[in-house]
Amino acid sequence: MPAKKKKAAKKRRPRRRRSAKQRRARNRLIAALASVTFVLVAGFILHLYVSVGDRFEGRLWANPSRIYSAGWTLYSGAPATLESVARRFERCGYARSETTPQKPGRYRVDRDTLEVVMRPFDGPGEAPPEGLIRIRFGGRRVSSIRGADRRRIEALELEPELLATQYGARQEEREVLPYERIPPRVVDAVLAAEDARFRDHGGVDLRAVIRAALANTRSGRIVQGGSTITQQTVKNLFLHQRRTWWRKLRELPMAMMLDARYSKDRILEVYLNEIYLGQRGSVAICGVQAASRFYFGQDVSGLSVSEAALLAGLIQSPGRNNPFKHLERATIRRDQVLDAMHRLGTIDAEALEAAKAEPVVLGSGKGGFARAPYAVDYVNAELTHFFPEEALRGGRRVYTTIDTSIQQAAEQALTSGLERLERDYPVVKRQMEQRTLQGTVIVTRPETGEVLAMVGGRDYRRSQFNRAFQAKRQPGSCFKPFVFAAGLENAAEARDGWLTASTLIEDGPIELTSGGKRWSPSNYDGEFRGPVTARRALEQSLNVPTVRAARHAGLDRVVDVARRAGVRSPLKPLPSIALGTMEVTPLEMATAYGTLARQGERIAPTIVRELRDDKGEVLFSRRRESTRAIDPAAAFLTTHLMEGVFENGTARRASALGFQGRAAGKTGTTDDTRDAWFIGYTPRLLALVWVGYDDNARTGLTGATGALPIWVDIMKRAGMERSYARFPAPPGIVRVHVDPDTGGRAVSGCRHATTELFLEGTEPQEDCREHRRGWARWFKRDRDREREEKLKNNRWWRKRRPPDI
Repeated sequence: MPAKKKKAAKKRRPRRRRSAKQRRARNRLIAALASVTFVLVAGFILHLYVSVGDRFEGRLWANPSRIYSAGWTLYSGAPATLESVARRFERCGYARSETTPQKPGRYRVDRDTLEVVMRPFDGPGEAPPEGLIRIRFGGRRVSSIRGADRRRIEALELEPELLATQYGARQEEREVLPYERIPPRVVDAVLAAEDARFRDHGGVDLRAVIRAALANTRSGRIVQGGSTITQQTVKNLFLHQRRTWWRKLRELPMAMMLDARYSKDRILEVYLNEIYLGQRGSVAICGVQAASRFYFGQDVSGLSVSEAALLAGLIQSPGRNNPFKHLERATIRRDQVLDAMHRLGTIDAEALEAAKAEPVVLGSGKGGFARAPYAVDYVNAELTHFFPEEALRGGRRVYTTIDTSIQQAAEQALTSGLERLERDYPVVKRQMEQRTLQGTVIVTRPETGEVLAMVGGRDYRRSQFNRAFQAKRQPGSCFKPFVFAAGLENAAEARDGWLTASTLIEDGPIELTSGGKRWSPSNYDGEFRGPVTARRALEQSLNVPTVRAARHAGLDRVVDVARRAGVRSPLKPLPSIALGTMEVTPLEMATAYGTLARQGERIAPTIVRELRDDKGEVLFSRRRESTRAIDPAAAFLTTHLMEGVFENGTARRASALGFQGRAAGKTGTTDDTRDAWFIGYTPRLLALVWVGYDDNARTGLTGATGALPIWVDIMKRAGMERSYARFPAPPGIVRVHVDPDTGGRAVSGCRHATTELFLEGTEPQEDCREHRRGWARWFKRDRDREREEKLKNNRWWRKRRPPDI
């Protein structure tokens, strides 16, 4: 047989048949593999099922907590300009309209009038009136406020401004709404733009999948998704954003599971609250409510069909269709969505044309005030006294007492003031390369103790150290009012060591032992003036008479008065305490001065007004708690002494700087000019200013040159430069004409006689001996002797007799 035929026969030789044993083994292997595959697939599906359910039924989002300012109450005569109120609405995201506004969240400026339709807001305070409101301005004040029917509105409270948003791991601005609160026109627009067959398919639209698969096959990569709203929801909640085959493989079964387990309305609710719709800086705008506020300055419930279509058109590409940057492109996309809505029958031809013709009116896109970081830090510090840190997360709303107009005035005044000092004062200018001149401002409302503004430093980005309540500094002469308050309170309580405004105190050399060391205080100018009144000692900030007054009133008593007023830092009863050598915080000094402004009633500084959870329930509401700390008459008379600081004392240049009103206050300068202070107040506003270096370097500034100009600037920016309100006097205060040099009752020869206030029974009984004339001088001297003889045995008078210090 030829070789080729043998080879062919060999090839045709039949295979040996496998044995039954081998076939059974093979079948068992196939069955095992099938079982394993089934178990793995079932386990995978079960895992997806459980994962979908756990996430979908749990807390879907870590909502940010928000911190708000106080509302701004406008009334006829209120200090405010049209520009400042318009800026407030702009910061709150309101849309500026060219025509009379018809919808909430819009305003218009028309010459001296601002027209606005306010949107409702949650939080403390009264809800705004509905309809159009007209606010007319005259100069720097509100002249009238009227409603839509021309009726007069006595007071109008503007909504609080957003100060800060505290996010979790993801910076997402979102306000979750239930499905029932999302208007049907928004739902219709989103369905028309993204998933017209949403109500009909089972989570996956096979037509769209086939269409996308063909397009992806032709291109060799994924260029179309074909995703339904359910699939997008799965992708946003459970998967990543990259377009890959593996993501699609997981997305399809998860979408079908989601559709099988939950209603269409529930899926839509999650989708409309989750969807990404834009960016404000580093913060993502998520959900239709947050987007409606961001783009249109109003709640989603107020959107028109045209606005709803523009919002829905953003989903395709929020960056490309951003109306702030690409208005024409956004309008084209809006019209495409409107056409889709018309094809689906959700709007008719007339509504379609009207929606396309409607002009796009955008909000400001602003994210609130967001310029009070030091105040926000103090808010968080205060809240941790009442709640654990984790309780302050998850959509909490904190309403504060911060007045953003005052806060802005404080920030601007401090910044410009420090720049001026660096430019005009050589000592500061020389140190600019080595260190940064710092400052702090605290503004409170004396009547309530509310913190209206807090600036803890020059630049929060460079230093987060809040000098307002964390820094310990020597107050210097700002402490002196408590020395005289102690003496005045001794008089009110008939104690030893009392004094009055007319008490003569020796301004001459004195040597004391303080802390085991010999100490000889001197005045700032190194001069001695002889006997001076207590008023002049405080007005001129004379050190030596103040030290004598402190020793006379009792050092323990001075410490006690300061503590009761609000100073919590350690104080020692040493003679040097009269000159403010013990370190305190600026906030303590603001609290203590507030006690004097309230006639001795101490109220702890308040910055948190109310705390609410994400459902609007009030968790905490601050109640006013006050304590009688200092005798009312003593506190009032101390305030009256400090009014003279503006008229005749170290703050008299405030008038030249532009402050023309009535106020009480005190400058403060420490050794070697390391600290410059000024604390001043009217019945309506108290402001504290400190200037210095963090390392205690010399500034070359006094309270009058470094801090007072900033204080005046704050008052001018706040519209308080012409505040003439008087401090109300408590019962028992009498007025007496006295000679300012001798402290005695004024006579005809006293050329500089002035009216002084006293607690009844402590007023001077003797006439001025220096200015009597001729026979009257001798006659009055004899009459004074007779009066003194009669009072020698009067025990009450011995306790009330003006002391010699």
